[in-house]
Amino acid sequence: MSARFASAAALTVAAAVGTTLVPLSAHAAPVAPQKPLTIELGTPAPAGPLTRSGASETFTFTVKNSADKPVDFQPWLIGDTDGASPIAASHVVFDVQPVNAPATDEFVSQEGTGAQGVFYPAAKGKSASFSVPAKGELSWKVSVGLGKNYPSNNGNLKFLADDLAENTKREQDDTLVFEASPKINTGPASMMLETDENAPIKPGTAGTVDIVHQLKGGVTFDSDLRTILEVAEEPGSTAKIPELVIEELGEDGKYTKVKKFKGEEKWQPADVSKSHIYKRTRLRVSVIDFKGIQKPVKLTLRATTGLTEGNTHPFLGAEGRITVAPERGTTQPSATPSATPSATPSATPSATPSATPSATASAAPSVTPSSSATAVAGGNTPVTTTGALANTGSSGSTRYAALAAAALIAAGGALTALRLRRR
Repeated sequence: MSARFASAAALTVAAAVGTTLVPLSAHAAPVAPQKPLTIELGTPAPAGPLTRSGASETFTFTVKNSADKPVDFQPWLIGDTDGASPIAASHVVFDVQPVNAPATDEFVSQEGTGAQGVFYPAAKGKSASFSVPAKGELSWKVSVGLGKNYPSNNGNLKFLADDLAENTKREQDDTLVFEASPKINTGPASMMLETDENAPIKPGTAGTVDIVHQLKGGVTFDSDLRTILEVAEEPGSTAKIPELVIEELGEDGKYTKVKKFKGEEKWQPADVSKSHIYKRTRLRVSVIDFKGIQKPVKLTLRATTGLTEGNTHPFLGAEGRITVAPERGTTQPSATPSATPSATPSATPSATPSATPSATASAAPSVTPSSSATAVAGGNTPVTTTGALANTGSSGSTRYAALAAAALIAAGGALTALRLRRR
């Protein structure tokens, strides 16, 4: 049976310190006008879990207007899942029928790692708004189902109701969760980038970078995973980025050159098998030419991972730092610092793999993580961590919040960015 999840409101408290007390009114910000619309979602029926290519569930979507004049409304349903894989438009069945509303058309689109449903007045274009009568309401019957290719390692499907016109206030339940069958253990995916910036890469030496993928759950991916590794310039740095050579350790114990994108500081290691539970990819990093390097240069490495088929938008990310230094003027640290990996709030990577690592993992021992770094979430929300870098997949709360923040509107049959806002 579908469940209702209440949305949480954020409360911000500001404090001022001074030697003189000033009336509160002197500091008060203008009060934002009350938003006149509210959304009410009915209980989906018939009761029971959704199955791939099976029957859909239908619920009532109602918007009410408390104002004394008509108000514009652009209904919007943002889809997400509690599983490891991102979802695409083809994974969702979506249909809207008006009850006491004008003739309506609808469409499902893909944005980032999620899908979203939008409906609008028929024959008026996808950017058109409904007009909710003064002191009145509009309602629709919305049907939701699962497409045949809904990811195997995804479970329940979530839909958050919103308003692209931003005239709706949050006072009632605005999220529906549809159970999916068969019920599976939907553990999240995670990714770590292990580096050691305190072990400089010097002439005649190479650095080591490990990319670790782990899946917690009973069902693996439907397609392989592809990772892109790139060098990001340090903010404000004027130092030349040295030309790097990156090699990957194969199962035969030999290193081979990693594919580099022409004209870019980006590399593509071998794809990770869709059947993986735990995979450690060992990379060896060296510098072609040390000319012009007069002092240690710190480089940030950023890795992102997406599926090779379906919704290929990156849904995992991590960062780490390495150091390139000339032969002179750099001293090797007497001891290698250690740190305990820390995960993002939505998932805690296990120090012990849930399955026996691949031959690549056994051939390459783990390196000591850098002492501090930043995990990159799917919604580009940085999360400071200590030790190894980690980021959860589509089940992560950061990713879901970022998806809910992206507002899109259609123009000329194609989706264009309207605005970014945080809930």
